[in-house]
Parts: sequence; C-alpha cells; structure tokens
Amino acid sequence: MTIQPFELQTNTTSKPKSIQVDGSRSDHHTYDDSYPFSYHLPHRHTQPDPIAARSNTSVADEYELTDPPVEQPIHPLVELGQHIIYGEHESARENANLNGDSFSGKMSRLGSEYSKWYTEQHMLPAPIAEAVRANRLYIHDLDHYALGTTNCIFIPFERLLCQGFSSGNGSLRTPNSIMTAMAQVAIIFQCQQNSQFGGVAANKLDYDLAPYVTRSFRKHLRKGLHYLGEWHRTAAQSPELQQATADALERLLAGAEMSDARLAKQYPLAYGYALEETRSETFQAAESLIHNLNTMSSRGGGQIPFTSINYGTCTSLEGRLVVESLLAATVRGLGHGETPIFPIQIFKCKRGINQQPGDPNYDLFLKAIDCSSKRLYPNFANLDAPLNLEHVVPGDPDTEFATMGCRTRVIADRFGRNHLSGKGNLSFNTINLVKLGIDYGVHQGLNAEADEHGFRQALDQCMELAAQALLHRYRIQAAQPAKASDFMMREGIWEGGEQLAPDEPVGELLKHGTLSIGFIGLAECMKALYGKHHGEDSHVHERALELIAYMRQACDALSERHRLNFSLMATPAEGLSGKFVRLDRQHYGSIDGVTDREYYTNSFHVPVYYEISAARKIQLEAPFHHYCNAGAISYIELDGNARHNAPAMIRIVQYALEQNISYFSINHPIDRCTACGHEGMIGSHCPACGSSETDVHIARLRRVTGYLTGDYQTRFNPAKQAEVRDRLKHHGETVTQDEHLRLHP
Repeated sequence: MTIQPFELQTNTTSKPKSIQVDGSRSDHHTYDDSYPFSYHLPHRHTQPDPIAARSNTSVADEYELTDPPVEQPIHPLVELGQHIIYGEHESARENANLNGDSFSGKMSRLGSEYSKWYTEQHMLPAPIAEAVRANRLYIHDLDHYALGTTNCIFIPFERLLCQGFSSGNGSLRTPNSIMTAMAQVAIIFQCQQNSQFGGVAANKLDYDLAPYVTRSFRKHLRKGLHYLGEWHRTAAQSPELQQATADALERLLAGAEMSDARLAKQYPLAYGYALEETRSETFQAAESLIHNLNTMSSRGGGQIPFTSINYGTCTSLEGRLVVESLLAATVRGLGHGETPIFPIQIFKCKRGINQQPGDPNYDLFLKAIDCSSKRLYPNFANLDAPLNLEHVVPGDPDTEFATMGCRTRVIADRFGRNHLSGKGNLSFNTINLVKLGIDYGVHQGLNAEADEHGFRQALDQCMELAAQALLHRYRIQAAQPAKASDFMMREGIWEGGEQLAPDEPVGELLKHGTLSIGFIGLAECMKALYGKHHGEDSHVHERALELIAYMRQACDALSERHRLNFSLMATPAEGLSGKFVRLDRQHYGSIDGVTDREYYTNSFHVPVYYEISAARKIQLEAPFHHYCNAGAISYIELDGNARHNAPAMIRIVQYALEQNISYFSINHPIDRCTACGHEGMIGSHCPACGSSETDVHIARLRRVTGYLTGDYQTRFNPAKQAEVRDRLKHHGETVTQDEHLRLHP
C-alpha cells in the first residue's frame, strides 16, 4: 500500500450545504445544517382571539388566511419523508425482503433515511464522506452506523439448546424432543435478529439437533415398550424386583440410539414403533421450523428474519434424519405449496462424506440436488476448496466451512478463535471498481492504453479510505455497552458476551469479528480499462485475477497493520448495483458495455448477458473464490427443465466443486400460477389452467444476492429487475476432450 494513513477530520462544518433527496449533495436545496431541523414551514397567521371570533358570522372565517402563505424552501428531509409516505422513493425496493409499501415498511424507511442523513452530515469523517459523494466508495447499512450495530453472526445453537436461554421476557429449558428443539431454534433466530442489521445463521444444524432426535426416539421407545408388551413389570414382583426392573429400563433408555442393532433384535415391535414415530415427529418439526421462519414478520419494517442453515456432514442416523426432514419439508412447500423463501439452506459438500456412491451421506446429496431442482435451495458449499481447509480441525464440525446465505464467510481469526459459531462480520464497505476503470482506461478515449499505474494508485487510495471508514465505525461499535445488543451479549450468542456487565463495552469481544472490503463491477471495470471484460479475453482475465489478488494482499496488510481481521468480499450488491451505475452515467454519460445498462455486474461475475456455456463460466469465476476470504458465490442459469434433469444438476454442481468454487448455486425460473397453484416455467398462459397473465398474477420467483424473493416483479428494485431480464441461460457442452463434461445428456 503506497498511501499513508491520514488524520480523519469529522465532517461537522456549519457552512450551508445542499443535498438531494437521496442524501447526496446537489444544488437543488439549501439549508443551514448546524441543527438538523432548522427548516421553515409555509407561514400561517395565528388563530384569532376566541372571544372576538364569536362575533364572526362564519366559523370558517376564524381560520381564513388574510394573505396567501409565503413559500419557503422545503428541507430535503421533509421532501424525503413525503416521497416515502407516498411511495415514490427508491428505498422502497432497496431490500427485497422488506415490503416498502407497508405501514411498518414506511416507518422503518423514515427512520432509516433520517439515520443515513444524520450520519452523513454529522458523523462521517470528511475524506470518507467525500469518497462516498464521489461515488468511489459505498458504506453498507449506513442507517446503522451511528448506533454501532454489527452485521451478522453464526449462532452457537449447540450450547444454547443444551444449557437453555432467556428471551428477556422468560427463560426456556433445554428441550426434551426434536419438536421442541426446532421450535426453540426459531425462537433463537427471532430473538437474535434485532440485535444486528444483517443475517443470522446456523453453521452445523444437523449436529446441533441430532441429540434431540435421540431424546424423541427414547421417549417413543419407552411408550412402545410399555404399550406393545415387550417390557414387563408386574404387581406380582417384589418391590425390590420392581425397582430393579425400573432401573434396568432407565439404563436401557439412557443408552438407546437409533443405530443400536441390539434394540431392533431384542425389542422389534417397540423399536419399529419408536423409529416410525421419531421420523414422523422430526418431519413435523422441520415443517414447523420452515413455516415459522417464513411467517415471523418480527424484524424491523415487518421483515422476515434473514436466516440461513448449513447442514450435510453429520453421519449419525439422527443427524441424517434432520437433513432428510428439512429437505422433505422444503420440497413439500408452505401452506399452499409455495416455495419457502427462508431459511436459506446450504448443503455442505465433502469428499468421503457425501460426494460419491458409497459415501455415508451420498443419498442426502442426491436429495439435496432434487430439492434444489424444485425449490432453488439448498445452495452448495465446498468444504474441500483449499481456502476452506485452512483451519479445519478433524472431528470438530465447528471448524468446517459454512456460510451466510448471501455469501458472508467468517472462519479465520488472528486472535485464535478459528471456528464459526459465536462470531460474525462487523461491517463492510464496497469500492466502485468501474469508476476507477473509466478514469484510467481506454474507453474515455484519452488513453491509447490503460494507465495501470494510475489505476493502482487510485485503488490504493480507495482501499485506504474503505479501511479508515471501517476503523471509524469499529470504534463506534466497540464502545457500545453490552446491553445495547441485549440478547446477543446477555446469552453469549457472541462468544464471551455472557461474561460482560450490562454497561461494559464490547470492544474486546468484537475484535474476533471481521471487517470486510468489497468490490463490484469487475467486468465493467475491465471493459473500461482494456476494452474487453474478463469473459471475452484470456489476457484480460489474467489481469482481472491479478487485480483481485492484489486487493486480497492489501486486506492482509491491513490486518497486520491494525491487528484486526480485515478480509476481501465479493460484494452481494442488491441496491448498490443500480446506484453506482446511475451516478456514473450522470457523470460520464452512457459508455458501451460499461454504463449503458441499469446495473453493474456483481463482484467478479461474468456478465449475465454474455453468452457462455455453464462449464466455461464456472472455469472463469472459480479462481476468484480463493482470494475472497470474506465470501463469494457463483451461479449458472438453467432453463425451467432443471427439475426434470437431476443427473445434469449433479454434474454441474460437482464440476463446480472440482474447480474449487467455494459457494455455488444453480438458478432456474420457478413461476407459480396464483389461480391454480401450478409451478414450473410459465409463459404468458398457465399450462395447467390456461389463465392469462393479463387476468391472473403469475408470481415469478428468482434469486438475488444468494437468497430468494417472493416475486421479483414486485420485490426487486428496477436495476435487479433489469438484470433478471438480461440473464441468459447457460447451456451445457463438452469443455475439453479430457474433461468429457456434458451438462445435458
């Protein structure tokens, strides 16, 4: 890094400024920001004296104005509020998980937009605020900046379920059945989700819930032994013998496992009954969990908690039953058969565990493929990718790679907590690579060739600014008292939080979290720099890979310099992809292949509109995953026949794993006729009932940044809607004669 750290100056000038409705500077309105509410409403006279008013002939005359109101400039915050209230502001579609048109959604947005304005005007250091205004840097979840809220976390479900916990309004005991355990998982998710602004996840739910499947099995075995007559204790026995018989039963039940062949042989009726009842209860529990996580609109703004669950490597019968039940409940769908939006489900793929016939969980991998072909979940995590093997401790599933559904990854910790549960990401900022590419590339016509030296200098400045912004925010986060995040610290969701007093600052614990720098628009950046993107030219692909490797090295250097966990993220841009390009187009105009669309391409992805085979896209994107230690995801797009071609999906997923893609998913359209409930690929008319989309709403389910939405036509912002329209299908073909990969046999 060539740039030296600078002294941050807080942006608290009282000089009159002007901002647009969206918070960026403009010349449309002026105001004195020395006090946030120094605006003036149109002047009206005070009401007349009520005694004198009695002599008037009309009540209306009492309130009649004697002269017209004097027009005054409307403060931008007032105008912003009006846009939100009347449904005209872009923030209504910033988050596809929030209904921005609802009362609670509007209330949330009013608070959110004021918080952003306050932070921009009174908290951001001046150089950082200027970088944001210049469209070089974006601070995610700016509305939570001033409060010191953190982003996301992997919840230690194993400990919470084992020891019990308190919601703040009441305490819960350790569960004695899988039904109760899954209900408590939903409660824990719900309690935690308002302690942070990002996602909540389980990194090994199959391991965490397996003991409670066992408890249910023992409960049902006890009933079976009693009712089916395979365990006898008669009144004719002496008290001593009766006690001995009862003690023997308790010893039997205390050690009973579903995998115990002796039980099946000695007590076949009771064992069979217990097994069937346990299977039924586990499925019902899984179905209840999924329904709960799709109906608890308890997050700010009436949102569903942003939940993710990882599973797939527990080989016990109990753990396998958890996974099998979750997959079966997902395929079955919600009340009317709808595809569940949450939790985001991630199947953890591991050689020797679930990747080949003969592996103990290979059948679960096949079921995961089938479920994904019907419901788009689960996604697939690659535990064998070199990046994900660095901190694995054999026999400790808490060190296995898992991910937030959006892509966020936290494992490494320079302070030694190289596991997942009990920590998470603190915050992240994103650099606009496209703007740098335009400034120093060939597309402006000012350079015969790319000014790579100038580009690197500008990138160094942006990396430093992004880091300084994260550090400034980190100091605010670290100074917060434990009671501010309540459930998270009080119950030890963040590891060690339960040891803090309510007023004690949390900084010593937060140092185990990650501070991430993200990037967006690598494809458009390369197009601006060199005239081609990294999917079009192998030389440009090499340069793109060198750039991301350089950014990772810069993050590593920042970690050493500041003794914190800096990491590089392939940004999951939802609203940002449209914001960056809109402002860049205003400044530079429409540049072919760069600013001519409504969105920038996510992270390092090959553009969705570029025609390319599935295998080739996987090959091109795979190397970038190794450098993005804060998280990345790759997709391919298939047509609606995916649910009828499971063998092809298996080959696609396994090819992506072989190429060391860390986190992978397959997109395919799932449309639903609201008239008859038919799901599949629907054009203008439902193939089942014949209803026309002009008469009946056809809900079209699509994925955005790793998770699903109810209907992209109503929940996606305009930029993401445009991206969905541009997505080309990736057809399978032979890659090379050596690989023999045919995706559609």
